[in-house]
This record gives sequence, structure tokens and C-alpha cells, in this order.
Amino acid sequence: MDLTQIKKNVQVADDCIAVIAGISATSVKGVVNLSTGLTKNVIPFIETNNLKKGVQIIKGENGLDVNLSVTIKQGYDIEEVCTKVQEKIVEGLESMLSMNVNSVTVRVAGIDIPKNE
Repeated sequence: MDLTQIKKNVQVADDCIAVIAGISATSVKGVVNLSTGLTKNVIPFIETNNLKKGVQIIKGENGLDVNLSVTIKQGYDIEEVCTKVQEKIVEGLESMLSMNVNSVTVRVAGIDIPKNE
């Protein structure tokens, strides 16, 4: 069988796309968690299904639109962190899935302020 003759028909579930976006977002320094309340310290110990919560994927004819909420650690530049989150998500989705990303909207749901001990 000549593999060059096989028509490519790969479909990726929205949940899979959302997990990749969630992993990409939480890899950015200054991001404490997604809107789910999952912290970076907990994420390695949970199922990847939880990483998709709080991430909305909208598929269009020309690519993806991604919306998500994050909590940022106090002392970090919000605009800089959000820009890095956008870049990481685009990089992750385009490199892993070869999908065009039209937009990434990052909503800052809160600032993590450490409690005084």
C-alpha cells in the first residue's frame, strides 16, 4: 500500500485541544492556576481531564479561538504574563496539532497574594 495515496483525515477533540492550551498556560512563570483553581503544584498529580476546565475552544473555518481565565501571582507584570500565555498557547497548538490559532483571549480572574505567616 502506498501511504502517499491515503487521504489524511485526522480529527482532534476539543477536550484534547483544551488540555494542550491548559498545559501551555500553566507553564508560564507567574501563572498560579487556571480558573478551575488548580495550582501548578497539583497539576502533575491529577488527570489531564481537569486541565481542560475553564478553557473554551471555538473552531472556525480559518482556525481556533481560545478563551481562558488565569490567576496571576502577585508581583508579576500582568500584561507580560498574559502575552506569554498567548504565545505559549499558540506555539503549543500550532506545533502539536498544526492548527491555526486566530486568537487567544486571557482573562485575569485574580491575583494570588501570599498570606502573611
